[in-house]
Amino acid sequence: MPAAAASSLLDALLDEGCSPVEAARTRVSVHYETGRTDVPVLCVGLPSAVRLPNMLVSPVLPAGPVRVGSGALHADGSTWRVGRWWQPSRPQVTAARPRLACDLDPSALVGRGPGLTPAGDDVVAGALVAGCAVRHPALERWRSATRDALHARRTTAVSWGLLHHALDGWATPELAAYVESPGPGPARERLLTVGSTSGAALAEGVDMVLDVGVREGAA
Repeated sequence: MPAAAASSLLDALLDEGCSPVEAARTRVSVHYETGRTDVPVLCVGLPSAVRLPNMLVSPVLPAGPVRVGSGALHADGSTWRVGRWWQPSRPQVTAARPRLACDLDPSALVGRGPGLTPAGDDVVAGALVAGCAVRHPALERWRSATRDALHARRTTAVSWGLLHHALDGWATPELAAYVESPGPGPARERLLTVGSTSGAALAEGVDMVLDVGVREGAA
């Protein structure tokens, strides 16, 4: 019986249950559409995968259809029981100043670019997480435009899950660390290692929202 570690955001999903539909698979993760509004995409990932806020971390990936319920995931004749819960990253920043002239336009970015997480989506995700962290005055406008794009299904399932949780400031550990960092440095270098282009696009989104010079001066 595989043991799993689950994001706290999955609590209601795993308890109440559904029969998710596989939407994407990589070497280290499988992504399922759930039909729910709280967690529209469930990710089951190996420990080596980027730790997404909607992830159930498992030593093995399910090979066939899955169902969830009663606090577990069921597939391949096996049951993944949650042995540990973890809290996803949600950065908060006090020693930084938002860029009030930020020209972020989620309606023009979501879905732009190739890959499981298009570069435009990553820029928006980085900006949303940074905007939540500093309570940017344009945050509600960005959220509204992003929700409209997601409702129109203008992006991939993997990115849909990432953006859905970025709306509320939830992030991968690498992105959260960069948002909370004083500026360019080790945290940025770690973020740039995420994916082939995702890290750079996420950093671009953060830099659109946060004044790097002020962050450096506040360190």
